[in-house]
Amino acid sequence: MVTMSGTRTALAHEGLDYGPRLVAPRRSRLSVVAVAVRTRPASLAVPGLPPPTPEPVLPSPPVAAGVAAVLLEAGVPPADLRRAAGMCPELLSVPAEAVAAALRFLTEEAGVPEAELQRVLRRRPRLLVCPVAARLRPTLYFLRALGVPDLHRRADLLSFSVEDKLLPRIEFLESLGLPARAARSMARRFPALFGYGVDGNMRPKAEYLLGVGAMGRRADELYEFPEYFSYALAARIVPRHEACAASGVAMPLPAMLRPGEAKFRATLDSCVGSTLPRRRSALWHATWVDDDATAAKETMV
Repeated sequence: MVTMSGTRTALAHEGLDYGPRLVAPRRSRLSVVAVAVRTRPASLAVPGLPPPTPEPVLPSPPVAAGVAAVLLEAGVPPADLRRAAGMCPELLSVPAEAVAAALRFLTEEAGVPEAELQRVLRRRPRLLVCPVAARLRPTLYFLRALGVPDLHRRADLLSFSVEDKLLPRIEFLESLGLPARAARSMARRFPALFGYGVDGNMRPKAEYLLGVGAMGRRADELYEFPEYFSYALAARIVPRHEACAASGVAMPLPAMLRPGEAKFRATLDSCVGSTLPRRRSALWHATWVDDDATAAKETMV
């Protein structure tokens, strides 16, 4: 925890003077620079012409200093503060009170331990600019109702909109022919689904899996293995399927995608002319373990 004197020292190091005699620092001294977008009034719009281009402006130095003080008091290192401002420029343009409210929500309502707060903010600084009443709290209630476990470990999901982000993913799974209960179960067991884009990620992968000219599989395989959406289509799914098809082997999705390349090839060679173990056997669960730390998985989009 950073003390008030430590805060002043850290702010002075960052080029921000904190105290009763707050002096707006020169722009050249701001080591953390954020660009806020200010839209021109609608009255300036001219009929028949495109809307005015937003003007980039620097945030008010006192506002930036207030936000920096709150985060430094919360124990966020100056290096993480600079990184967060780069990832989320709006961070230094919102009132310090809003940032403080988001921090209280994460620790008091979402159950994020103070020891893990830095990790959460390093991964998703946008949490700090999301309004508590309009975004963070409704999303928390939705995920709790869905039954997602260990939400304090998945706090980055709290910045997602229920209407614009979470529900469309579940509705997409239902559009594949999965029952609503199955779609909710997939999201509960593998909440990373909420971070994948529908049109750019999930849809082409689902079409390749279900398409008659491609893999020609059933939707219930997605229910059993929702992690399928985490693997890269061109780098992992397509070449693995084509290798299986060329050898006349029909592997289940976990066996085809989880292992590293060497283990996959060895398993494929051993399966030619033989049968796979039954799913209820101990051998089944002991076989499909990823031994490749550089597996071709995709990040959230």
